[in-house]
Amino acid sequence: MSGTEKLLRQLIREIASRDVEVDGFSFNDSLESQIWNKDNSMKPEVRNALLDIAESFVDGLSIDANIDDIRLTGSLANYNWSKYSDVDLHIVIDFLGVDEDQDLVEGYFSSASALWNLKHDIKAMGYDVEVYVENIGEEHVSTGLYSVLNGDWIRVPPDEQEDKISFDAVKKKAAGIMNQIIELEKMESSPEETIKMAEKVKEKIRRMRRSGLKTRKAQYSTGNIAFKVLRRNGSLEKLSNIKNDAYDASMSIKETLVFKLS
Repeated sequence: MSGTEKLLRQLIREIASRDVEVDGFSFNDSLESQIWNKDNSMKPEVRNALLDIAESFVDGLSIDANIDDIRLTGSLANYNWSKYSDVDLHIVIDFLGVDEDQDLVEGYFSSASALWNLKHDIKAMGYDVEVYVENIGEEHVSTGLYSVLNGDWIRVPPDEQEDKISFDAVKKKAAGIMNQIIELEKMESSPEETIKMAEKVKEKIRRMRRSGLKTRKAQYSTGNIAFKVLRRNGSLEKLSNIKNDAYDASMSIKETLVFKLS
């Protein structure tokens, strides 16, 4: 078990040991009407756009990979959506069909999706699209799960929210942000571009937390606990350092140019 997983388990145990108060928060009466029809089928224009995004992502990979499924999960596939929600688009691929070393394949897809999310600012009906890659057969913990590829529900969302804290959901949310910070740190881009992308990740974190706090779980939501994980394991500090270093580099370049011109 990695240090991050130990930290995450410890944090969730601490929170789960408290008395969880969820009164005062309610679900939406319906799924997001810009995404879903009244019969809870996905609107064709949304489905087509998400299919195009997923196929474009796979086409841009440096390896050959066959799509097994394209799925929407998260709050926009549930009744706890808010204006801060993201389109969590999961592309399902058989890792074994890519290479026998599945750890290597998982690492490649983690980096590829993190870079894609960093570099692109794509929205669907006003919601930011976040792309993830998962292995075929990977267990899904989300209460709502929709196959965009097949145009049908895999798991119909309940109209009531469970009060328990999901370890797997928190882990995936935190890991997705951590991977983006790691990739940002490795990128060789201009200081101005680094500042721009660092602020983009910061805004994602703020939105993730706000989205969680808007649900009836509030401080015990996936988004808020994932934020606490990022704060505890130093990821937020690392992101701030990346941005600050880029700012210092940018100012140093400007000072050098002024000196040469004078």
